[in-house]
Amino acid sequence: MNEKNNSRPKIRTAQKLSGFCQSPDVRALCFLFLLLSASCSFMFRDYLYGNDLMIFNDIGSDTWQQYIMNYTSIVNHLRDGSFSLWDFNNGLGINQFNFNLFDPFLMLLYGAGVILGPAHMLLYINVIQILKIMVAAFAFYWFLSQFSFSVLSRMITSYVYALNGFLLVWGQHYQFGTVVIYFPLMLLFCEKFIQKKKGKALFPVMVFLCGIYSVYFTYMCLAATGLYLVFRILMLDGLSWKERVQRFLLGCAEMILGVGMSLVVFLPMAEVLLNVSSRLDSDGTGLLDFLRQCFTPYSRKFYLSMLKRMFSSNLQNGYGLAKGPQQYVMNYYEDPALFCSTLAVFLNVQFLAVLHRAEMTKRARRVLYGAAVLIFAGVALPIGGMAFNYFTLPTQRYTFVLMPILLLLMAWMWDYMRKGGRLNLVLILGVTVLMGWAYRCGYEQVGFQEYKTNILILTVTGILTALCLTVLCFLKDTQIRNVTLGFLGVVLVVNVVSEGGTNYQNRVTMKKADVPAEMMEQETKRYEEMKTSEDKETKYRAELEKPQDFFREMYRVDLKDCLNYLKEKDPTFYRVEKDYISGTVSMDSSGQGYRGISTYNSVMNGNIKEFVEICYPELFFADHNHYTFWNNVEDNWLAAFLGVKYILSGNSEPDETKYRLLDQVGSLYIHENIRDAETAHFYSQDISEESLKELCTEETREELLGEAIALEDGTKIQDVSEIRKLKSEEQKAAEESSSVMLYAPQKDSVVTGSIHAETDGYAMFMIPYEKGWSLMIDGEETELLRGDIGFLACKVPEGDHTVLLTFRAPGLRGGAVGSILCWILFAGSRILILYKKEKSASA
Repeated sequence: MNEKNNSRPKIRTAQKLSGFCQSPDVRALCFLFLLLSASCSFMFRDYLYGNDLMIFNDIGSDTWQQYIMNYTSIVNHLRDGSFSLWDFNNGLGINQFNFNLFDPFLMLLYGAGVILGPAHMLLYINVIQILKIMVAAFAFYWFLSQFSFSVLSRMITSYVYALNGFLLVWGQHYQFGTVVIYFPLMLLFCEKFIQKKKGKALFPVMVFLCGIYSVYFTYMCLAATGLYLVFRILMLDGLSWKERVQRFLLGCAEMILGVGMSLVVFLPMAEVLLNVSSRLDSDGTGLLDFLRQCFTPYSRKFYLSMLKRMFSSNLQNGYGLAKGPQQYVMNYYEDPALFCSTLAVFLNVQFLAVLHRAEMTKRARRVLYGAAVLIFAGVALPIGGMAFNYFTLPTQRYTFVLMPILLLLMAWMWDYMRKGGRLNLVLILGVTVLMGWAYRCGYEQVGFQEYKTNILILTVTGILTALCLTVLCFLKDTQIRNVTLGFLGVVLVVNVVSEGGTNYQNRVTMKKADVPAEMMEQETKRYEEMKTSEDKETKYRAELEKPQDFFREMYRVDLKDCLNYLKEKDPTFYRVEKDYISGTVSMDSSGQGYRGISTYNSVMNGNIKEFVEICYPELFFADHNHYTFWNNVEDNWLAAFLGVKYILSGNSEPDETKYRLLDQVGSLYIHENIRDAETAHFYSQDISEESLKELCTEETREELLGEAIALEDGTKIQDVSEIRKLKSEEQKAAEESSSVMLYAPQKDSVVTGSIHAETDGYAMFMIPYEKGWSLMIDGEETELLRGDIGFLACKVPEGDHTVLLTFRAPGLRGGAVGSILCWILFAGSRILILYKKEKSASA
């Protein structure tokens, strides 16, 4: 008896498991996983099985020149227990909330780096990219499951969504690809909220997850979700206008609550983006000028590019993505990312043609036509790009919000065709002609054979797609229609896999292994011969064959020994630079763990950027986002001013008028600045910032910066010679005898030091002026000023003093309080909802 009773739970469990495995959705997801696995194995074959790393140094050079260096710095700090929210290894110093610290996929990468080492974590970037593709597919399938689409329709469109153009183009910038996962999940819970389905209460949690991921993308996701909410509520029948407004406002409240729950991370990130960086500054135009900008059409080149990018992201590569000529509006990344299969273009155009006879209410049809007009206007005019970019300059990065909508309509059209719906033959012909024009233009422009092959595959699959759709216009037999749809699905797979894989071909990539040292000379000679070849394809392919010594240079033992030598010798806070390039143009210090001044940062501290623009524009390299010192090493005055005390070099004979040879470690030589290079300075006299801006030239800057500190309310001068006249002989002598000393911090967010002041004056610390820093002098809080446009400074009374500089990420404390309160509100509101539900059920 007992044995029988005990066996019943096992039988029920087996039955449930059997039922779960037989579920159409489970089978579809398993097939989707296998199909994506096979597709990714082919698309990323050079990265999975070959010698390439998914780290690019061509159009996507940010990945090599910036991102992996940032990730390496984070991992190094985590491994040695010195991680803080400020990092002096990145340029003059940076707030760590510049980065997407809470991107779950980057957290996986950091974890791999902590366990295996920063060099080994680079091997897993391609695996993480494939993981994103898988998760994007499942997230979109889940979103589509909120509607009455067939399982096959959901599976096909989810497959396409996982390989959409935005993810495969912008996803190479690592953190950008994650938004393609978060956005459909946000739409999913928004839809649950609209339909009042189980799980709708988690809508704010999804907003919270997005909020701690990225302020920039959260803004875009919330804006798009808000529009989605408006149109979906308008489509609902049986509601009064008051009920629609109430439903919309409640949805907005849920989103605001989610943002509030994320404030502990959201606010510090927003502080960096909005208050430190000049990236999102507007041009200050009036309202009328702004509206004129919003609705002034783009150039003809933009529309031509937009049409081509609907059919492929790879039609405008002069000679691949190497150093060949490019023919974009902006570049490969910044142009509209609109590709999500050739079939999607055909079916989205068809949707507008068949919508008027669709089985839905007139209200729903009108709302969908209105949404189509809005989408078209947003893409065709700058208003869309400006609205999704904080109403500043228009960009096309927001185009990820279009992908779920385009494929939602594609899913609807697939079921429409499966049910025998009629298509518009004229529109099929029209799209085919447009497609032919795009592929012909692309074929005439591209140089590498791999890109030509892709265009040929896209052309063939595009023609087959048009033929299948034409057949469906005339055939009524269900069985033949299903066979045609099945063939169309195969064509679709070939179409997106060919296009997706081409995004990763002929890229200037980092290799998994360096060229052996003994072969570098031979390989370099071969590379130089290719660069000077008369054959254009050979010439531009040279960059792909450039010999690499990245790992050998980045992790060379003698450099680490040099840094350890200096650490033991000098306990002060100093900066180190090199007179050569090793791993990157600007970011070696982040990867190698020393404090320099070179950096590459597209959201650079606006105060530092202004200082460089006015006083030392030669620090800029190529653009205003790269700062380099190796090409300015002869300026040892600048080095001393910024605190660069030591230079690492392969040269044993420095210019003795500027540097002295300190020691040799391995094959590297350490040169010491003959000037007093300090990371803090003392001044007895001030001048105004306006005076510095007006008078600073290459001839006057050393006197201006060396003799006085520039303050916002400083003394106005008309000529540089006035500075010395402002100081008495006693002041000059006192200033020369005064000093400010900072000590090497154990954690970069806490800096200690001392001041010896022979007279009242000012101390300036060569740390970027940024909210979050606080100063204690002799244990008393002291106001921080902005010195020389870009640096921390303060008033100092005569005498000897102790200094404590502390960085706390601005917005972190207030954000933490706000998050706690919002989580309490969220928990309370959910409990109240459950209580009302149970009370209603019991009644």
